[in-house]
Amino acid sequence: MLKKMINNARIDIEIHPKDPMLIKSGLAAVGGVDMAFVRTYREDGKEEPFIPGSSIKGMFRSYAEKICRSLQLQDKPVPVCLPYLDPKDEKDGEKRQASCGLRFEKDKKKETIPSTDLYNLSCPACRLFGSNVFIGRFATSDAYITDEFRQNGQPVFEIRDGVAIDRLTGGAARGAKYNLEVLTRGEFSTTLEIRNFERWQLGLIGLVLRDMEQGLVRAGFGKSRGLGSFNAKIINFQLAYYNQSPKELSGLSRLVSEKEASDYGFFEETDEKGPLLPDLQKEGLRSIYNLTDTWKETLKPAVNDLVKYIETVKWPKNIEDFIAGRN
Repeated sequence: MLKKMINNARIDIEIHPKDPMLIKSGLAAVGGVDMAFVRTYREDGKEEPFIPGSSIKGMFRSYAEKICRSLQLQDKPVPVCLPYLDPKDEKDGEKRQASCGLRFEKDKKKETIPSTDLYNLSCPACRLFGSNVFIGRFATSDAYITDEFRQNGQPVFEIRDGVAIDRLTGGAARGAKYNLEVLTRGEFSTTLEIRNFERWQLGLIGLVLRDMEQGLVRAGFGKSRGLGSFNAKIINFQLAYYNQSPKELSGLSRLVSEKEASDYGFFEETDEKGPLLPDLQKEGLRSIYNLTDTWKETLKPAVNDLVKYIETVKWPKNIEDFIAGRN
């Protein structure tokens, strides 16, 4: 389904840290700091901090999974997988939560599984963010210092001491002192993109963005130690539809053929109608709608789709039956 263009969402956001933040570099710092903030070189040749796109995507996925789990009914299995959990390593508290991608990888049959089945059988999180057997619909760019902040100031760092706690004494563990470099001042901008989205997927991302605006999401190292709190600011929110011009917010289930919708298992959108999309702007085959000022109201039907989808999702039984039938 990603081989053709049907619809697309592009969201530009800014990340404004409220508390000190540490996105750890994998390299040792020249100054000897145990945990240094990750840096890169930009056009002017100067080194500056940034937030890798992989960290941003991981933050979105982790929080989106929490939302999906919060929507589950008490008498139903957890609706999303643990992407790192090997099927053979499931424990009592992780039963029936093994990674979708690892389940497919360990399938004993050698025949290639069609992409329609990979998508149809995957959990809601893997459908949106992908797994190690197929690419996701959600993509991010690296977050760099904003042009405005670069002109009016510069990032500020502090070195802070940390120490591991002895679980028996409650005091500092002997020889376990370390230091870390945290960012205390800076602003970053990044772009999110969701290609060929189902409507419920926009609703899920909208809920994450709302909580980011309110400072309820943390990023990076030390989230339970007072680090990583930030506010997100939505700078631009645009939808694009290719060779179609819908009047209402629509996802794949209404934009493709019945066969495609059935093969991929797209969730049938609820009948609830939201506000009409704003006036469109034509750019070749694309019909572009600017939702920057109205995205919360416009996405309400998408949020309702998400709630209904999680209530009725067949995962993990569908993937368990499929794998069992092949092995």
